[in-house]
Formats: sequence, C-alpha cells, structure tokens
Amino acid sequence: MRPGLIGIFDSGVGGLTVADRVRQELPGAPFLYFGDTAHVPYGNRSAEEVRHLVSAIARHLVASGAQVLVMACNTSSALALDLVRAWSPVPVIGIIEAASRAAVQATRNGVVGVIANPLTAGSGAYEEACARASSEAGERAGGVRVLPVGCPRLVPLVEAGEVRSPSARAALLEYLGPLRDEGIDTLVLGCTHYPFLVPLITEILGSGVRIIDPAVYVVAELVKSGWFPPNTEEALPLYQVSGEPLDFDRMASRLLGHLVTGTTRVDLGAGACVSS
Repeated sequence: MRPGLIGIFDSGVGGLTVADRVRQELPGAPFLYFGDTAHVPYGNRSAEEVRHLVSAIARHLVASGAQVLVMACNTSSALALDLVRAWSPVPVIGIIEAASRAAVQATRNGVVGVIANPLTAGSGAYEEACARASSEAGERAGGVRVLPVGCPRLVPLVEAGEVRSPSARAALLEYLGPLRDEGIDTLVLGCTHYPFLVPLITEILGSGVRIIDPAVYVVAELVKSGWFPPNTEEALPLYQVSGEPLDFDRMASRLLGHLVTGTTRVDLGAGACVSS
C-alpha cells in the first residue's frame, strides 16, 4: 500500500477524538476529516439511513484521494463496516474490534460495561466482538459479561459543548448507575463523542474502573492496515462538514483546546439525502 491521505469520518464532532489522536501520534500525517453534522446524531436514525449516509461519505473520501478510511463512529462500525469494506478499494478501519480486544485484556472480573448510542447498544456488535476476542485470547471464552447501555442524551450534550454541565452529570449518573451497581471494572466508550466526558465519568465511577477509549487503538490499526507516513513535509489537516462550517470550527476548537479553522461544507448530493 502506498502512503497518503487518511480519511476519517464521524456523525459530528465526536470523531475529532480519533483525528486528534492521529495528529498527536503521527505528526504531519495528512488526514481529511468529515463530520456529518447535518445528520447528527446517528443513534436516532434507522440502520438503513446510517448505511446510506456512511456509504456516501466513504465514497466521497475515496474520491478525494483517501488511501485508508477510518470509521471514527461506533454506529458506522457496527452497521456499515462490512458493507463499505465490500466495495472499498482502500483498507477500512473500524473501532469496535480493537476496543473489544482491549476491554477483554483489561477486565479483571469479566464484567465490561459499554456506553453507546441506542443504535450501537442494541446492535450486539460489542457483545459479538468481545466474545471473539475472548475466544482468540483463550481466556474467559464466553465468560466476559458485556453490559451495553444506550445513552441517547450524551451526543447532543457533547455537540452543544456541554461536557461539564449539570445536565451532562445528571445524564451520566442515570446511564452509569446501573453499570456501577453491576460491578463493572472496565468501561468501553462506545461512541467517539464520549472521551470529552471522561473527567465526569471518572468522578462518577472512580479510578478503579478502567476506561477504554477506542481512539487510542486507531494508530496501531492504521499501521496494521499497511499505511505508513508519506516522506513529505508536514501536511495540514483538512476538515469538511455537511452542516455549518463556522459552527464546527468554534465547537472543535473549544473541545480540542487548539484552533480548528478553514472547515468547508460539502454537499454529498441526493444520494446522501435522508429525512432530518
């Protein structure tokens, strides 16, 4: 595989946690980030709608020169990974498999919690991926208990920049309370928006619960896919959205703590149109 542009996409600002990890660990690596801000959140849409949107975005990124695609969205990975891989001429990296392997390795008591949007939580993707990881590891085969919780209020809170607000705390207490009562020792962040909520999550669960952020494992998956950095000068990251660019710039800069600017709006056409 030749080096080149990394295409990263998500339903909104959440995938910036993945893009920023790539930026930090692979300085100068060229990437194009696409946030489908006109259709966020995906968790409230049908599986058919999500597959339709993801396919349109993936085709756009490939046409834009991406040499590898990163689905920085758990819902996309759960519902459309195999679909996109079936036609894509470049490697496609999801984030559920790597996070599940990490969770199986991290848990001490075999009780793993997953917070995700309702569509991902109800898909069974994490249960299946953790079962495969357990079997491959030869430990706790079938014995890892995975407890997914759908969290419909979290993505809108993060998209609004409310990552430390009383509303965010109240929502997390509601979603994490049952998992804490079940005795989880490992929590998978099953949505790339959720790393922005880690300080609150840690306050609620305590330091004894290991938090698995799938973004941490993306760089390793990129290397495994055969991608390697081009031997060129540092390339500036590119940002595109389907919604309002200035809103994205402001929110991305606020969440990441450094300036994000120059985002452009891209209309993917009628092929990506779904009900709003």
